[in-house]
Amino acid sequence: MGGRVSCTGKQDYKKTKPVLKATRLKAEAKKSSSGFRDAFLVVAAILLFVLCVYAFFYLNLSTEINLDVDMD
Repeated sequence: MGGRVSCTGKQDYKKTKPVLKATRLKAEAKKSSSGFRDAFLVVAAILLFVLCVYAFFYLNLSTEINLDVDMD
């Protein structure tokens, strides 16, 4: 490279319009894909939480039922 450091897009005016358009489209694609990933992580976390709550109550009920059977 030429040793020049481009800080915060100050060199953008030297780029041609197609290059700028491609850069903008790439940035928008990255934003939308990260949005999908974030939504997926939120849904996965909610499902995991619901599964843990369900397992907790299921195990508690099954141990209570076993205790009732043992008492008879």
